[in-house]
This record gives sequence, structure tokens and C-alpha cells, in this order.
Amino acid sequence: MRSPFLYLKNAIGMGFRKLRFGGKFKAGAIQTFDKLHVEIYKKGSISLGSYNQNRGNLYLVADGGHIEIGDHCFFNTGASISSTESVKIGNNCKFGNNLVIVDHDHNFKNETDEEFLSSKVEISDDCWVGANVTILRGTRIGRKSVIGAGCVIKGNIPEGSKIIQKRV
Repeated sequence: MRSPFLYLKNAIGMGFRKLRFGGKFKAGAIQTFDKLHVEIYKKGSISLGSYNQNRGNLYLVADGGHIEIGDHCFFNTGASISSTESVKIGNNCKFGNNLVIVDHDHNFKNETDEEFLSSKVEISDDCWVGANVTILRGTRIGRKSVIGAGCVIKGNIPEGSKIIQKRV
């Protein structure tokens, strides 16, 4: 069991974030986050389920997009989730060190007048994602899938998949 002081510190921190961001930030019961960094811009929002935890830095950046994390998720050190559209993570997911999840790319080809090209990212329930994984825009990872360390993931990963290396 973690220190009761950590639970108290997190309850206070969640309360301050709810005050700061108003309805743009929601968090369920009992979060045990260590070094949680939250940024919400424009019409962005962040919604956290209950009983989530991390070890080390976790960055959540909703730059006009929505980040939704279910219940009982764990993020190891150095995780970063950034959204201009939508990132949704189901329940009971575990993530290794140095995770990057982004639902957008810079529009370097100038295909439109927008600065970013974006499409939703969805990670279903009960997934395990290893260390040093990058999950790119337009990705859907099916329930009970395992993504091995060092993978770069883009596209549809069917339920129950075990990905060792996926090239984009």
C-alpha cells in the first residue's frame, strides 16, 4: 500500500485542478499520481476514471482535444499523452516507461490550412503497452492486446493481438 500522505496529496491536487480548469477536468475516486502535469487549452478536456496511478512524470495535454482515461490504469515513468481531437484509454490498462500517445501530426505537407492533422486514438480495456512505445493518430488497439517494447503503432490492432514490432 502506498503512503496515506500520497493519497491526501493527490486528493488536494485533484481538487486544485478541478478548481483551476472547472468542468474541463474531471477525476474519479482515489488517484495516486506522482508528478502529474496537466495542461488544458481551448475547448480541451481531461476525464480520469477511478484508482489510476503512475510512477514518475505523467504529462496530459489537451490542446483543444479530449483525453479520457478509464479506471485502474497504470503509467510508468515518462508518459506523455497529447490530444487535439480525442485519446480514449479503457479500463485496466498498463503502460511502460517513456510512452508517447499523440492523436495529431504537424501538417508539414500543407495539405490543409490547419497546423495539425488529427484523428482519434482508442485503446480498449485490459491492454498492456511496453516501454518506449509511440502510438500515433488514427490508431485503435483492441481489447486484451499486448504491444511490445519499442514499437511505433499506427492503424487498427485487432482484439487479443500481440505486437512485437509494427512498422508504419
